Amino acid sequence: MDHDNDSHRMGLVAATAMSVTIVVGAGLLTLPGLSYAQAGRLGHLPWLLMSVLMLPLLAVFAFFARRHPSAGGVVGYIRLSLGPRLGAASEAIVIGTFSLGLPAIALIGATYLQQTLPGLPVAATAIGMVTIGLLFGMFGLRVSGAVQTAIATLIVLGLLGLCAGYWLHAPSDTAPSTSLLTGSDMLPMLSANALLGVLSALPLVLFAYTGWEITAFLAEDMQDPARNLPRSIWASFVIVTLLYVFVAWTVASAATADEGWRFAPIARLADSWLGVAGLRLTGIIATLLILANVTGAFLSTSRALFSAGRDGLLPRALAHVDRRGLPVRAMLTGWVLYVAVILVTQTSGLGVETLLQLAGQNFFVLYLLAAVGYTRLQQRTGPRLLGLAAILLVLAMMSLFSLPGVLYCGALALLGLWGARRTPRDAVSG
Repeated sequence: MDHDNDSHRMGLVAATAMSVTIVVGAGLLTLPGLSYAQAGRLGHLPWLLMSVLMLPLLAVFAFFARRHPSAGGVVGYIRLSLGPRLGAASEAIVIGTFSLGLPAIALIGATYLQQTLPGLPVAATAIGMVTIGLLFGMFGLRVSGAVQTAIATLIVLGLLGLCAGYWLHAPSDTAPSTSLLTGSDMLPMLSANALLGVLSALPLVLFAYTGWEITAFLAEDMQDPARNLPRSIWASFVIVTLLYVFVAWTVASAATADEGWRFAPIARLADSWLGVAGLRLTGIIATLLILANVTGAFLSTSRALFSAGRDGLLPRALAHVDRRGLPVRAMLTGWVLYVAVILVTQTSGLGVETLLQLAGQNFFVLYLLAAVGYTRLQQRTGPRLLGLAAILLVLAMMSLFSLPGVLYCGALALLGLWGARRTPRDAVSG
């Protein structure tokens, strides 16, 4: 994707903020309560453990980001390491996943906002979010990146402020359960049943740690992507991990047996020391969180469509850019596609659950292929062991797969392989 100069591209700060807003979604508003329901006062440990488990996979992404930054994102990584055929198959998986996944994100966000503002039409709100993503894209990544930076800052500071405020107002009898990892007060909780609860909560928080692969599609919109993309991956990982663990720790320490803590922990936390004002603040944070998440995902997916057009898997018209270097046709195509899926989902009674069941697990197939490709490229023992660790991690994640999702992913891969046969070899090989 050609830009006249770096003035139209995102710097490191904006790229990091974009990663944060893509990774941190509305799930953060509910998942800490669900992890508390499974692990009790140790409800923060699944988040900490998942952060550690993600390190090998993040190292794989950072390696490829440094070596092969492009709008093809993880597809480019797979093509580089495993060849054009698997690259085409993975590109079809990406497009099929985005086609259902982004509308699902928008519908989930709209449903959450409807709980805050009763009477809000879900379909219209979801379409509005996708439209805002399109408008942000039309302004260019430098402008939208600055907006995402401001929103990411407000979200992180808002959530940290809610949690810090709770601790400043927490009753003294909460203190014994505040040790993060060690301490005599924690030892009675480290029983076999407690640890089993921690492990059972891991699948719940797993999807909160996906999204860095989506950021990779924005590489050609960054200044010096070979340097800034891997740095933004690690910087956003640190920010996200600290945010997740602190929020989950606070919820696990503050929560009671009340069912509200399970499904709306952040709202309950805010209400516990701010009352009605806290609920309003939570609503504002939720709105910003959902809007930034949908917008960031829209911008990334438009680059995936652009790349598929450039590779020849989709019509080459999608690879056209305007005089500012923006893939306007790809963005408009994505908008039409996502709006159509939203309308079909709402009018057919298909349900968001079906969209997630079909598309939610496909990225783990891409993770696996990227990890295998990384391992294949390595000659030294250390990096190869790192790649094997990433492969084992992804295989463990894939144990959660559903049969409909496997069939959908397989069908997409076959379409990609068929498309690769129809595409000139020079285009497929990039």
